[in-house]
Formats: sequence, structure tokens, C-alpha cells
Amino acid sequence: MERKVCCLLILLTVSWPFRAQTVEKGPYTVYTIGEGVYRIEDANSSFPAGLKTDKDGKVMSMNNCSDMYLVTGQEKALLIDLSNFIKWDDTAIESLRSLISERIGNKELYVTVTHKHGDHLGMLPAFRDDQKVKFWIPEAEFRGMDIFPKERTTFFPENASLDLGGGYLITTIEVPGHTEHGTLFFIKGRDMVFTGDALGSGSGVWLFNYESFITYTKSIDDLIRYIEDPANHINPGKLVLYGGHYWQRGSREKIGSEYIYDMKTLIEKIRKGTSEEIPVSNQFKYLDTNFRYGTATITWNKADAAKYAGTFSGS
Repeated sequence: MERKVCCLLILLTVSWPFRAQTVEKGPYTVYTIGEGVYRIEDANSSFPAGLKTDKDGKVMSMNNCSDMYLVTGQEKALLIDLSNFIKWDDTAIESLRSLISERIGNKELYVTVTHKHGDHLGMLPAFRDDQKVKFWIPEAEFRGMDIFPKERTTFFPENASLDLGGGYLITTIEVPGHTEHGTLFFIKGRDMVFTGDALGSGSGVWLFNYESFITYTKSIDDLIRYIEDPANHINPGKLVLYGGHYWQRGSREKIGSEYIYDMKTLIEKIRKGTSEEIPVSNQFKYLDTNFRYGTATITWNKADAAKYAGTFSGS
């Protein structure tokens, strides 16, 4: 009996660091998702993620919070994305700087961004004027945008990598569609990838025109080849996707590579005109339909989906 109790205590001690630890600071909630890896959500207990309703189901508030991810290597740390610009908490800039500093110590901080939409660039003012912070930015996605400090910014090409030290090597691949050059960031050999909005976060990847859908179909094929390439040291069965709006995963504990393969099948079903279609309404009139298969959802346009399917009719 004593031996069983001892083994249980050892198991709890070993597994505890990777349980869902959460810490709130200002408007942020920090989750430990791996050794030296953190998810930072711009939501807290007073303004939680998603819809907040009263006892009668009436919507009281909506926080479409956006996630940042911090990866700390032995020598450097990388902050991926910069969430929304927070107006509802006056401590946002100070809190973000503080919680990052607490976790990286004296390590050199690099900042990167998955894509150019404002809800992933919002807290740029927290770091733009900090002379100690460097920026590592996807060149093609941000070409022509003069928003980063020139003397501290390195623009990288597709498939670039950044070694943070201690076995934390960040690798990249472009997944165009949602934007022209959206970028995914993998931690090589650790089966974790930070996807921004390039694949959606579980409730649908938004594709804003016909051309973006065509581009996205190729992106999914390229991504599958990438994760199946032994040289990239990815185990598809263990891969976990961390999206830019993590709360949108719904009731799912996590999103894995099944989501990517379901995307591939969904695209094929849209081509055949056999996908599940659910009308939706949002601020973008063009995005009128959710196309679904398995775990995957594409938010696109019904008329353009019919146009796409029509190009294959008779083939």
C-alpha cells in the first residue's frame, strides 16, 4: 500500500508542471501548456472568453479574445502574436511586460506575428519602443508595412528557423488563405504548432474571397506534406494545434492533426457539392456559410462554393 501511495505521489509530482496551471495578471490569463511554453489569453475572470450570458440566456458581453504564445529556450524567448489592443484594463501594457519578464528572466526576447490582422498586433506598443526587444517578422506577410522598429527587426523568408537554445528550435511554414502569407510556427521535435488564424481555431477558418479559397486548398496539401516529412520530426498522432483564438475550439480538449486531414476531406466535399452547409451571419456579408466535415469548418461564401464545384462538373 505504501509503495502504491509513493508511486502515485511521484506520478503527480512529475505530471503536475504540465497540468492546466493558470495565473491571472491584469487583463491576461496565463496557461502553462508545456515545459517553458505558455498560452497568454487576453481574458480574465472578470471578462472571460467568448459569450457571457445571464441566467435567462441573454448575452451580457462578448470577448473574442486573442492568444499570444511564449516559448522560452535556454538563451532566447519568442513571443508569438500580440493579441487585441486592450482598452478595458488600464494595466494592460504594464501587465503584459511584467508577466513576460517573470517567465524569461534575462533571456533575450524576440517577438513575431503570424499575420497582419489587428487582433494579433494589438499590443505592439508594449514592446515597440523597448530597446531590449527584437522582432523576427515574416517578410512576405508584412511587406510594405512600416510598423516595426527598423534597427531591431529581422524580416525572415518562408521556411526560416530560429534557435532559442536548449533544444527549442522554431521552424516555420506559410499557410496562405486567410491572409496572403499567414505563417505557422512549430517547435521542432515537440509536436506543438502555433497557427494564428491560418487554419481557424475550431469554429471556422475565414476565407474572404474566391481566390483565397483556391489558395487555401493548395496550402492544406502543402501542410500535410510538411507534417508527414520525416525531416521535420513531427508525429502527426501527437501534434497539437494552438490557434489564435483558442477559446473557439469549443468543448474539445485539444485540436490535433485530425483537424488538418478533415480540412482536406472537407475541401474535396465542397468540390463535389456534398459538404454540410450551415448559414451564418457576421460583420462580413460575404462570409455567409459554414462548410463542415468532421472536426473542420471553413467559413466562406455559398455562391462561390457552388461556382467552385461547377468548375469540376462532368470531370
